[in-house]
Amino acid sequence: MSLKTYFKVASFVTIIALLYIHMQTKIYELSYNGKDKEKIIHELNDTNGALSHQILTLESANNLGNQLLDHDNSLEFMDNQHVMTVMTPAGRMQHLTQPRPKVASPVWNLFSFLGAQEAKAWDQNI
Repeated sequence: MSLKTYFKVASFVTIIALLYIHMQTKIYELSYNGKDKEKIIHELNDTNGALSHQILTLESANNLGNQLLDHDNSLEFMDNQHVMTVMTPAGRMQHLTQPRPKVASPVWNLFSFLGAQEAKAWDQNI
C-alpha cells in the first residue's frame, strides 16, 4: 500500500469517526433538552391543577355567598314569613305535574334507524 492511499484511507476513517461522534453528541444533547422540557411540562401541569382548584374555590356558591353577605350587610336570607303560597285545586296540580304522553306515529317506526335507539317496554297481560 502506498503512502498516498494510506493517507486517503486514514483521512476518510477520521472524517467518518468525527461525524459519528458529532451525531452521538447531538443525540445526547437532544435527549437532555427533551428531559428538561418534560420537567417543565410536568411543572406547568401541576401549576394548572392548582390554579384550577383556586378558580373553582373562588367560583363556589359558598364563597360567592360569603363575599356577597360580607360586602352588603343589608342583605338577609329569606324566612318563611316572606314566602307566598298559592292554593289550587288538587286536580289542577296533578294535571300540571304529570307529563303528557308522547304520541308516536307508526310512520316514524320505519325511520327508527335515524334517531337514537330506545328500549320500549310492551304491556303484556299475563
